[in-house]
This record gives sequence, C-alpha cells and structure tokens, in this order.
Amino acid sequence: MTGCGEGLATEGANTARVEVRCVNNRFLKVTLRSREGFAVLESRVEGVVRDRVRRGAVQVTLDLAGPVAPASRGLDPVQLGAYLDQLEDFCASHDLPVPKTIDGLLALPGILVESIPSQETIDAAWPLVQRALVGAIDGLERMRRAEGDAMARDMLATCAEIRTLAATVRERVPAVLVEHRQRLRDRVAKVIEQQGLKLGEGELAREIALLADRTDIAEELVRLESHLDQFSRLLGEDSPGRSLDFLSQELAREANTIGSKSSDVTIAHAVVEIKTRVERLRELVQNLE
Repeated sequence: MTGCGEGLATEGANTARVEVRCVNNRFLKVTLRSREGFAVLESRVEGVVRDRVRRGAVQVTLDLAGPVAPASRGLDPVQLGAYLDQLEDFCASHDLPVPKTIDGLLALPGILVESIPSQETIDAAWPLVQRALVGAIDGLERMRRAEGDAMARDMLATCAEIRTLAATVRERVPAVLVEHRQRLRDRVAKVIEQQGLKLGEGELAREIALLADRTDIAEELVRLESHLDQFSRLLGEDSPGRSLDFLSQELAREANTIGSKSSDVTIAHAVVEIKTRVERLRELVQNLE
C-alpha cells in the first residue's frame, strides 16, 4: 500500500525532521536519504521500520538542524595554505601584487571538504531521529490503513460477486447432467442404428456414470466457497497479504478446473466472470501488507 508520513522532534536547539514515503512492493525495501555522514543510521532506521511495516518500498528522508548536525562542508586549511604559498610565490616571481582576499581560491578543488560527523555525534543524534521517525511512521500507518480499509471493502464486494456466480454454476449443474445423459443416449442410438449393433442398458448406464464422474464439479465448488470464506475472514486480520495472495491463487486454480471439466456454455460464461474477479483480487492483494 502507498502512503506518506512526516515526523518532527526537537530537543533544545536540535531538530530532526523525518519524511517516510511508501509505494507498493512485493517485499520490504528500506532506503535512507540523509546528509553526509548520517547514512550509517540506515540499519537502525530499517530496524524501526521493519517493526511496523511488512511490505513496500519505503524511502526515509532525514534532515537534521542544530549543533547535533555539524556543517556538512568545511575548509581544508592545509590545502588552502598550499594554494596561498603557490600564489605568493607566483606573484613574487612575476612582480604582481598579492590578492587581499581568498574568494577566488574557494572554488579550487580540495578547498571545501565534506565534514563527517563523529560516532559520538551520530549516537547522540539517534534518540532525536528515532522520535521523529516513529511520528512519521504513525502518519504513514494512518494513511495506509485508510487505503487498506477501502481495498478491503472492494475485495469483500468482489468475493460476494464470485459467490453469486458460483451459485449460478451450482444451480446449472443438475440440468447439465440431464442434458449430457440425453445427448449420450441420442448419440449411442444413432451409432447403433447405423452399425446395426446392440448395446445393453447396463453398458449405457455405465458410460453415463463415467461421463457424470468426469464432469462432476461439486468438489471444486465446495473448495471455491471455502476459499472465499477464508479470504473474507483474513481481511479482518493484521498483515494478511501473503495468505491472501496464496488464497487468490487457489481461487484461480479452482475456477480453471471447473472450466476445464464442464463444456456447458452457461457455466463457461460464469467461469470467465469468476476468473475476471479473481484476477482483480490478485491485483489488489499484491498491494496489501
């Protein structure tokens, strides 16, 4: 599920602002964007996120301000001194005045260097970052829960439609068996008449029984309804995404078996509609946690 949240934590002159964004993903992937040196907090950030989020590509953006966040860049006095010495030597050898300011030197390579915070600074900043992160995840969860509730209502309605279609199939089965028996009798009678053969009533009954066994879909309909019951129940639980993903595959399997066993046009049309709705369930489930 998608969503975003923002958390802010302050302590004295220090401030931590955390933004969490999540998009759909089959697994959980956490990345951290922060100023130089604080990327080492990624493992701690991921641990906090994993306690609350199960699936999704989660991007955490961290911004620190105050004494706890030293300047990201600073002057390299050694490099600057070397440039000044070379400039003075050059000016002296060419009888040129030495510049009164160093503004022009600041753009030279190596003058401004990244300032890496110490481990003590990072450890001191973590409690503040953690509070802001928890607040951001709270906001993310509120948005994701609202989206999840809407998706659950949609899936429950889709399950109800599949039940209605399955009931249509179940009601059609007795008539299909009668039609199959009559067609078989007519075909056998036609063959007997053409070939001048004789076929006992017992042999004909056995063939009809075999046909009825091959086209029997009662078991598949029972399993289909059982899967729908489990699907509806799991929608009321926390983090049911993987279980629902498995059940949606089983629903598709049962629908395919029903379609392959029956040659009736009405049942075939109902199976197509069932498979369309099962595919919709599968798409929605991919976004659930």
